[in-house]
Amino acid sequence: MGKINLGDIFEIKTAKGSAYLHYVYVENTGRELVRVLPGLYSERPENLEELAKGKEQFLVFFPLSPAVKRKIVQKVATASSETFTMPQYMRSPHNVRNEFLGWFIINTSTWQRQLVKELTVEQKKMSDWATWNDTLLVKLLTEGWSLESWI
Repeated sequence: MGKINLGDIFEIKTAKGSAYLHYVYVENTGRELVRVLPGLYSERPENLEELAKGKEQFLVFFPLSPAVKRKIVQKVATASSETFTMPQYMRSPHNVRNEFLGWFIINTSTWQRQLVKELTVEQKKMSDWATWNDTLLVKLLTEGWSLESWI
């Protein structure tokens, strides 16, 4: 398979069906961001472009290029990524020696972090700042993980 491009949609298999990832952003560090589209499917939806027009379940940094090379994901469609804008803030749990101390709210353009003890309703909608590998992504999708349940 050739070069991957912004807008490409990839399929990843889980025990409960296939999930779809819409490649929408790459940081200057090379981290690749995907929109995890809603649902798990026993058969590939006919119109993935239409699915990509809707709201994503969440955003996640994902090593897409290596996953393509290792055939963990497969390119199945392309949809415009031009309307995507990087969110101003994302979040990350702050743990020290396995003790949860709160959340970092990260400004995605400056990388400045602000520690908060409890999340507001708006902050609960923020995606994870971390990079997830395919094992974690598949596990959490299979378990029905959501931003709102990640507290």
